[in-house]
Amino acid sequence: MIAYRNREVRSFVFLTVAALALSLAMVQPLNAALTAEESGRILAAALDHFYNLEYDQAIANFERLRADDPLNPSWQNHAALGYFYKELLQGGALEGDLFGASNRFFRTKKFPKDAVLENRFRQANQEASRLCEKTLKEDPKDSAALYSCGVAYAARATHQGLIERSALNFLGNARKANDYHARLVRLNPRYYDGYLIPGLFDFVLGSLPVPVKVLFFFAGLNGDKQRGLHLVETVAEWGARSKPDAQILLTVMYRRERRFSDAHRTLGRLAEQFPRNYIFPLEIASIHRAADRLPEAIRQYELVIERIASGMPNYTQAPVARIHFELGVLYRRTGDLEAARRNLEQVARSKGTTPELTKESALILSQMGTASQ
Repeated sequence: MIAYRNREVRSFVFLTVAALALSLAMVQPLNAALTAEESGRILAAALDHFYNLEYDQAIANFERLRADDPLNPSWQNHAALGYFYKELLQGGALEGDLFGASNRFFRTKKFPKDAVLENRFRQANQEASRLCEKTLKEDPKDSAALYSCGVAYAARATHQGLIERSALNFLGNARKANDYHARLVRLNPRYYDGYLIPGLFDFVLGSLPVPVKVLFFFAGLNGDKQRGLHLVETVAEWGARSKPDAQILLTVMYRRERRFSDAHRTLGRLAEQFPRNYIFPLEIASIHRAADRLPEAIRQYELVIERIASGMPNYTQAPVARIHFELGVLYRRTGDLEAARRNLEQVARSKGTTPELTKESALILSQMGTASQ
C-alpha cells in the first residue's frame, strides 16, 4: 500500500474521479423486456438523479436496467458507479474543493468503507469487465465492448486510488482503461466519447514534473498536456453521452492551468444543468477563492447558505461547517471581522463539523481576539 504524499499523484487520482462520473456508451439490449424507448426514459431519469447526487434513486433505475438485461456490460458499469459514488459521498470525499489537488479527503488515513456498497460495486464491476472481455475474445473490434471495458477498468482504478489508496493497482488498471479506449478511437475516430480517458492520460502525464515524467516514460507512459486538453474539449463538444463528464474534467484542467474564467464558465453550465447538486456552486466559490476574487467567493458561499436555509432539495446535505469556515477566513481577509467571527463561531455546531475544522476555527478566533487587543 503506497500513501499519496505526492501532489501530482493526488491530482492524477482526482482527475480520474472527475472523468469517470458516468461516461458510458449506450447500446440498447437486443433481447430485453424493456423497449428501447422505455430504457431511454429510465436511463435519462437515472442520470439526472446521479448528477444531482441522488444516488439511491439513480441506483434503483440502474438496477432496473441491469435486471432487464444482465448481459449488457453498460448497465453493469452504471450500477457499479452508482454504488461507488454513493460510498464516496457517504465517506466525505465529495465535500468542497473536489477539483483541487489539496482536497482534505487525502489527509485522512483511512476511508470509512461501507461493506454492502463495496460488495455491490465489486460484483457489478467485475461482471462488466467479464462480459465485455468475453465479447472482445469473439470480436476484438467491437466498439461497445472496448468502451465498456475501458470504463470498467477506469472505475476499478479510481476505487483503488480513492478508497483502497493503492497506487500500484491504481496505475495498472488506469493504464488498461487507457489502452482499451486508445484502441477504440484508432478503430473508430468518430467515437468521440472514447477520447475522454486518453485525453485525461495525456494531460496528467504531460503535467508531471520532469523527474517523475522520466520514470513514467521508462514505464511506457508519456503524455502531452495540450493534446490532452484538446481531446477533452472535443468530447465536451461532440460527445454523445459524456459531455457532463468532459465538462467536469475540463474544470479540473482549467483550474490547474489557472484559467479560472474558463473553469467558472464550465462549472456554471454544470450548475445550471444539475441545480440540485450543491457541489458545483461550492466549486464555483472555490474557483473564485483560488483566483483571489474574494467578494465573489463570499457571495457564492452565502448563496449556498441561503439555499440550505430555504430547504432547496439536496442542499441540506451540504457541508455547512466547512462553508462557515471558508466564509470566516474570507471575511477576515476582507477586513469584516464581525462577519468572520459570526461564521467561525458557527463551525463547531454546524453539520459536517470535524475536530480539525473546530480546532482551526478556534485558533483563528483566538488570533483575531489577540489582534484586537
